[in-house]
Amino acid sequence: MNYGTLTIDDLRKGNISQRRNPLIADLFRRIEMVEAWGRGMPLILKNEPDVVFREIGNLFIVAFNRTSFLEQKDEGEAVTQETTQETTQEKIMASLRAEPTLTRKLLAQRLSISEDGVKYHLNKLKAAGRIRHVGPTKAGRWEVVEGRLDASGDGGVGGGDE
Repeated sequence: MNYGTLTIDDLRKGNISQRRNPLIADLFRRIEMVEAWGRGMPLILKNEPDVVFREIGNLFIVAFNRTSFLEQKDEGEAVTQETTQETTQEKIMASLRAEPTLTRKLLAQRLSISEDGVKYHLNKLKAAGRIRHVGPTKAGRWEVVEGRLDASGDGGVGGGDE
């Protein structure tokens, strides 16, 4: 049993309303937080036909089946991860354009990520043909390539991963 004599069956019919606190209800109506008395249930049933209503003691519980939320969350996480990787790689390329002799350690410090994270992104960028390392591992320099390189990612030059 809900407030007063209302039952779930009464609420499902719509256009039935018993206000618990008339002062607060009237205030909400004046500030347009209430569309019309008794309209909530018909709107819920129209927009969420799979909704489940339960009464437990004096509580009225409404459960919405929102499996689509989980699907959207997974898609959103993939987009966020992809965007973060692209942003990190863009930052790495900008740093290497400015200072081609940067080491993984310095890149990690400047980007506030681990050295392994920098290594991961450098390898991805090399594999995509967007950067290459020229010269010896310790004394070489990085080149940011505007076009694509061959499949090895280094254009056949150098090969260090510093």
